[in-house]
Amino acid sequence: MSRHTDFFFVTGFEDILRQNGLDSLEALFTVSGVEKLSKPGLAPWRERLRLLLTVGGEERTFFLKRFLKPPLKTRRELRRSGSGARSLAGLEWTWMHRLAADGIPCVRPVAFGQELYGVRELRSAVLTERVPGDSLERWVLRWGEDDRPTILRLITRVAALVARLHQCGYIHRDLYLSHIFYDPTSVSGSALHLIDLQRVMRPRWRHRRWVVKDLAALNYSTPFPLVSRADRLRWLTHYLGSDKLDAPARRMVCLITGKTRRVAGHDRRRAARLRVASGRG
Repeated sequence: MSRHTDFFFVTGFEDILRQNGLDSLEALFTVSGVEKLSKPGLAPWRERLRLLLTVGGEERTFFLKRFLKPPLKTRRELRRSGSGARSLAGLEWTWMHRLAADGIPCVRPVAFGQELYGVRELRSAVLTERVPGDSLERWVLRWGEDDRPTILRLITRVAALVARLHQCGYIHRDLYLSHIFYDPTSVSGSALHLIDLQRVMRPRWRHRRWVVKDLAALNYSTPFPLVSRADRLRWLTHYLGSDKLDAPARRMVCLITGKTRRVAGHDRRRAARLRVASGRG
């Protein structure tokens, strides 16, 4: 077996990468002046970083994900995803291009590199540009009753976005409000973007099971009473393309409700494990 290194970039970014010294895989792993973004439970072989790059005389925000000698079990994740990617960074790179081609607004790819030893990933990295706006997770913390018109508009917009995702065969697998960005100033293009596509997959079977998981995650992360039960049912009918809550829709409600309870239980157990691991338990 031999080592093999690839490096790709999106047309239009070559000057930006060269001017900022980011025009190789090695450069993505040795770049300085970055901010590390840590979160509880993040494996030590993966890194998330924020970069401020000068573009046309102004600073713009980019994000870099790096993977160094990931465990062998990640190969199963790659095969399971249906992407054909050979590395973890390649996985997200692939989905960013495919979702965009299918009309699903998402995070914008900039550059990607991978180093392989045979079929084994030694390291990989993917650079993206920050999407406009802020996450719905943060927006809902600011909104109140006066923001009802915005919330009602977003019910239909988010339903259309998620319906498009699932109709194209994709499952996000982390479909929380934190991964849907909203830009209220958008006048052209989409006001919504999906981010964090690392766990996206296109399952070949049991598609409905995965859809229910996505919808339950979204339901779980959407706060009461800001978004009421009636709002959620309205969202579901838009998602299903129906004008009423018929028998199939009611069955879906039961499935989502049951899965939401299990998601909540899993989240509580995970939080407890992290508290114990950090010494706060």
